[in-house]
Amino acid sequence: MIGRLRGIILEKQPPLVLLETAGVGYEVHMPMTCFYELPEAGQEAIVFTHFVVREDAQLLYGFNNKQERTLFKELIKTNGVGPKLALAILSGMSAQQFVNAVEREEVASLVKLPGIGKKTAERLIVEMKDRFKGLHGDLFTPAADLVLTSPAGPNGGRCRAGSGCRAGRAGL
Repeated sequence: MIGRLRGIILEKQPPLVLLETAGVGYEVHMPMTCFYELPEAGQEAIVFTHFVVREDAQLLYGFNNKQERTLFKELIKTNGVGPKLALAILSGMSAQQFVNAVEREEVASLVKLPGIGKKTAERLIVEMKDRFKGLHGDLFTPAADLVLTSPAGPNGGRCRAGSGCRAGRAGL
C-alpha cells in the first residue's frame, strides 16, 4: 500500500523515524542497522516501506533499500516470526549477515539475536534457505555492488555501500 516515502527527517528516536512527506508526518519503525545509516534530522531521505495492518494498529516499517524490505517480508512469512521479531533480527545483524548465517546454517549466530531460541533459529534456517533459492538473484547482490547516490554527497553525489556515506539514498 505505501511502498516508498521520500521526505525530510523531522525526528530520529530509535527505532522510530518521523518522516515528513507533502506535509504529512509518517512514523516509520526501522531496524537499527538501517536507522544509523540515515542522514541527520532536517535532511532528505528515501525509505522503502512495508505497511502492516493489525486489529489494534497500523504500522509502517522502513528500510534503506528494497533488498532489506524483501528480506523483512520473507521473515514475517516464517511461522512464529512477526514484524516485531523480524525487526529485532534485522537490528541485530545486517541483511547480508543474516543471509550468510542462513546459508552456512550458523544456528549459533542466530541464537545470539534477541527473541531467537534454538528452535526458531533452526526453523529460520530451514524455511529461509528454501526461499533464498528462489529470490537469490533479486534479493542480494554483494554489498560492494550496491551504489548509493546522494544529492549532497562527496564524489559527485555518489558513495559506495558500506563506505560510511550517510547521505540520502536517492539512487535506490
